[in-house]
Amino acid sequence: MTGYHTVKRILDLIGALVALVALLPVFFVVAVLVFVFLGTPIFFTQQRVTKGEKVFRLWKFRTMHSVDPARGRVSDAQRMTRFGRMLRSSSLDELPSLWNILRGEMSFIGPRPLPTRYLPHYSAQQRRRHLVRGGLTGLAQVNGRNQVRWDDRFDLDVAYVDTASPAVDLRIFLRTIGIVLSADGISQDGEATADNFGGTLKSDLLVFADEVRTKRAQTWSVRSTAGNEVGRCDISAAVDDAVVIRFDAHSEAENDVEIRREVIRLMTNRARATEATFAVWILPMGSQDQAILTEAGFEDCDDPADLSRFGQSPSPDQLFVVCTLWPESGHEIVPPRAAPHSRRPTGILRWTRTPRTAPAVETAS
Repeated sequence: MTGYHTVKRILDLIGALVALVALLPVFFVVAVLVFVFLGTPIFFTQQRVTKGEKVFRLWKFRTMHSVDPARGRVSDAQRMTRFGRMLRSSSLDELPSLWNILRGEMSFIGPRPLPTRYLPHYSAQQRRRHLVRGGLTGLAQVNGRNQVRWDDRFDLDVAYVDTASPAVDLRIFLRTIGIVLSADGISQDGEATADNFGGTLKSDLLVFADEVRTKRAQTWSVRSTAGNEVGRCDISAAVDDAVVIRFDAHSEAENDVEIRREVIRLMTNRARATEATFAVWILPMGSQDQAILTEAGFEDCDDPADLSRFGQSPSPDQLFVVCTLWPESGHEIVPPRAAPHSRRPTGILRWTRTPRTAPAVETAS
């Protein structure tokens, strides 16, 4: 369908130009409303990934307050406003992305362009979504939007890459109109917006089953694909930017290294899907999983000052290991010798926090 993609680009160019001119009064009104209700900046911009994994700057109208811990504005739910929800439900926040379409960075229809920080966590199959330009709407958006979990969403994106045609695009366009009018799928169940993509949760070895879910914690029972009990996992919020992970192996579970690696991979991906920046894994003293966690990027954390930052305290029968879930976010874990003595705080963590000004939901749609 190379010929069709050439024609599609011409249609995108014409459509974006006409829309930008025709909707100029709407742009002005929305910009004024954003200024009145949210202040400046009026626009939300973020680096996203499009065709060929090329990075570009996406433009949208801002729908959330900036991060402000002093005012209790940290999570998406705390930063979202009634006006922001209205703007999202009407999809008017997407209007500035017409500029990206005009520039050839996006198309009207295609896989939704996502943040650069997700790139290391795609599977080879999921990265195929970047064989076409990112879109304002796409197959995933008309099949549940943010209600669709990440792995299923990427399956739909890849399906679009393999089946793109004028008929498919027309069906997506017509269904998008209905979805925008009904405001379906704006946020995920139990979320103010949508969770992050922390890495695929598909596994050939394990099956996770939800047991308990609250606002600050979630628990899963874990079985092998053969049906054998493996154990129980839970993630709980410790402080605003850290979560705590625990894994209790079943008493009769086989001590299989590959199974334990898979548990760690899937739990780390689940932790990354939250709004946390750090994950603290609590182990029984002498656990063989410590070596596997080190392979996965976790580091020992035994200084009382460091542990207190994560809402923990030293314990003689427990080990604590910690990793930075999003290294590029400005937080880093540094061995003591790597930091100048005059600037390094007590313990192994050097906190060089850069506040996240981009709302997490904007990265997911």
